[in-house]
Amino acid sequence: MAQLNKVIGFERHPNGVAVLSMLKNKTLNALDVNLMVALLAKLKEVESDDDVHVVILTGVGRGFCSGADLTGGLLQENADKLEDWIRQYANPIVTFIQSMSKMVIAAVNGVAAGAGVSLALACDIIFSAESARYFLSFAKIGMAMDMGASWMLNRRIGSMRTAALTMSADFLNAEKSQQWGLTYEVVIDDNLMTRTLEFAGQIACQSIPALKALKAQIKFADTATLSESLEYEAQIQGALVQTDQAQQLIKKFSEH
Repeated sequence: MAQLNKVIGFERHPNGVAVLSMLKNKTLNALDVNLMVALLAKLKEVESDDDVHVVILTGVGRGFCSGADLTGGLLQENADKLEDWIRQYANPIVTFIQSMSKMVIAAVNGVAAGAGVSLALACDIIFSAESARYFLSFAKIGMAMDMGASWMLNRRIGSMRTAALTMSADFLNAEKSQQWGLTYEVVIDDNLMTRTLEFAGQIACQSIPALKALKAQIKFADTATLSESLEYEAQIQGALVQTDQAQQLIKKFSEH
């Protein structure tokens, strides 16, 4: 495994799948400046890599991500710097993942807390180990949501469940997270990466222009009206159907 600043691991797998791993096991992969800068840099690298079609984001050790690293006094003696810290380091990661043309899958192993939940939510699809626990811990420390959780959680599980989960600061286990629509699939712990890699490979072998178009449609529909989405769909379909790849795939499919 090659490393970037010793906090982000990178593995290249067959069929155009890349795995990015947060390597700060001792802090349950807490988000500090070094980790966030390295993660964003690696995400930009894989986005521009034509050999990577799908990205898996995970954490090493007992947890996916424990949220913001509080050991630097970010919420205490350096509290006046938090707003700028979020804007400069945290928000760009969420924005970039959401804007990537490639699918990003979170493989959540163990605990995801606070901004760690936000990071998982920023990904397009979430796979959870059976041991995964989602902890919107903000209210426990007198804080509110950040890194896009207020926007993404509402859309994944609805406003009532978002209110109940964040205001009670209760844990959400993997099984219920799937029932609520936060997780796509729950996998026994030992098989989490095997299954996530298998699924990522299933996506990666599809038409790359189609995958990019599908992600673009899903993101567009988040804020568009039905009429706008219908028009956007027509434009994309009209462009894709004229490509040589689509014509070959259509011919192959129709012959079966």
